[in-house]
Amino acid sequence: MNTASASEGVRENRRTKKHSPVFLAVFTIFFFATAVCVAVTCVGIALARPAAHDTPWFWAAGKLLAHGKNPYNREAVRQIELGMGVPLRGRDVLMVLNPPYTFFLLIPLGLLGAREAVVAWSALLLAFLIVSVKAVCAAVDGPYRSSYLLLAWFFVPAICCIEVGQTGLITLAGLALFLWLQEKRPAWAGAALSLCAVKPHLLFPFGVALLAWMVVRRKWAVAWGAAAALAAESLVAMAFDLHIWTQYRTMLRTEPFAAKPISTLGVGLRMLLDRNALWLEFVPAVVGCAWALWYFWRNRERWDWRTHGSLVTLVSVAVAPYAWITDQVLAIPAILFALLGGRKLRKGSVTLLMAIIAAKELQMIVTKSFLSRWDAAVAVAWIAWYLYAVSGRVGDVGDEDFVQPMTPAILRGDSSS
Repeated sequence: MNTASASEGVRENRRTKKHSPVFLAVFTIFFFATAVCVAVTCVGIALARPAAHDTPWFWAAGKLLAHGKNPYNREAVRQIELGMGVPLRGRDVLMVLNPPYTFFLLIPLGLLGAREAVVAWSALLLAFLIVSVKAVCAAVDGPYRSSYLLLAWFFVPAICCIEVGQTGLITLAGLALFLWLQEKRPAWAGAALSLCAVKPHLLFPFGVALLAWMVVRRKWAVAWGAAAALAAESLVAMAFDLHIWTQYRTMLRTEPFAAKPISTLGVGLRMLLDRNALWLEFVPAVVGCAWALWYFWRNRERWDWRTHGSLVTLVSVAVAPYAWITDQVLAIPAILFALLGGRKLRKGSVTLLMAIIAAKELQMIVTKSFLSRWDAAVAVAWIAWYLYAVSGRVGDVGDEDFVQPMTPAILRGDSSS
């Protein structure tokens, strides 16, 4: 009877809890900014204008390979894009840079018309987002507040991915499925990692920690599962073009990566020290890999991908040598594990998260572009938010909950699962 009364008291407290004015103001801005961004995305998909979407990159490459031609042929891709009305300058070409094993997804796309491909590709990316969120929820121990999932469904990099047709959500699905399956179905978890290989440069430190984990824990099934999936996916592409790997290597040597106007820590370092030294872009990634190896070794006895892996993933995205704002969808698992985990959040965590998302959305609305020179800072902001959220203190009930201090332990590599 006393337990029932206590439960009723907790429920009554939650019903009568008042949010702070700051929370309400931030939520209002977040709500309207998100509504605008989602509306713009839906209108863009409904109009299905290939020239205003990134799908032509993937459609053109899939179309070429479906007919046995080189999907990395710049001139052939350029002619297809010009025919669709894609605004190209000079000899500029919007190329697919993903490895050949990605084409098992693109070949069916090339069999459709250009407009149909935009709708189909957007629907596929939305499906990957749904699978990702569901997989993370399945990996969470215990009950959680489902209202927090709205922050994942309307996470601004995810909206950007669907709006422009970028592949970050495919990599996210591979990461989320791995986090869900790695304990009970390691071979399938490894197979899921093949989706992460669509953009392997986004997860260099994560990959280092993963390799060390497989060796120390003898998780050979994960390795075999990944190898089998990548081999099968590569064979699909090679069935249409036996020389596709040679063509891919040629593209990597000739594509002007240094000219790409991207916002990453590595590019910022190169612009600061030596614009012609392309190797400087990889310095943050190398440092991140060294830290990830140290961090894993420090926590090898109690390593948990839901906690330790979250921080490694966020660092991986921040130090990636080549990344766009759309690639920051990989922050979703870490954010959800922080929000949905058994620990209570630090005061103001949800408010701060909505503020970061809303700030990026307002920039998109004002500039009418999802790109910004400050996108590298946004990647660092997810790390800062995560460390703040899981390093909470006990306090009065506000707009969120709180946890015991953990930040110093996390920074030392001593966090427990």
